Amino acid sequence: MTRALMTASQSQQRVDANGTTWRLRSLTAMGHDAARIARALGTHPVYIHRVIHGHARTIPAEMRDDVIALWDAWWDKTPPQTTPARRRAAARARRLAEVNGWPAAAGLDEDQLDQPGYRPWCRYRPATGTGTAPAITPATLRATRPTARDIA
Repeated sequence: MTRALMTASQSQQRVDANGTTWRLRSLTAMGHDAARIARALGTHPVYIHRVIHGHARTIPAEMRDDVIALWDAWWDKTPPQTTPARRRAAARARRLAEVNGWPAAAGLDEDQLDQPGYRPWCRYRPATGTGTAPAITPATLRATRPTARDIA
């Protein structure tokens, strides 16, 4: 199978959204708002809101892979808070996570995260992170994502 055909079939494949939902929720608990996440993924914030709030049962496999790459980069980092607008966005995101009881990444079980129906035992707790999350673009994510050739 050629790379073009493999990419086309993978992009059409849909997967359970549960693990992606919890990854995005944990990023929200760190202060990353849907708009910042959407910019990093190259999508619209409405789609990110839908997944975060559990309104999407399945998502494209490519989106899951992009969210995993983003989560790997940001799971223990807080967003930049250099302006009043950024501080407000981070505070709103953390408040949303607190109200809904969404844990930061440390409260997730990575071995079970992608199993349909997984729910973490941990609830929201304030997390300070280990530093500031770098700016990420969709091109950066796709460049760091492993390919079938890397996995084989």
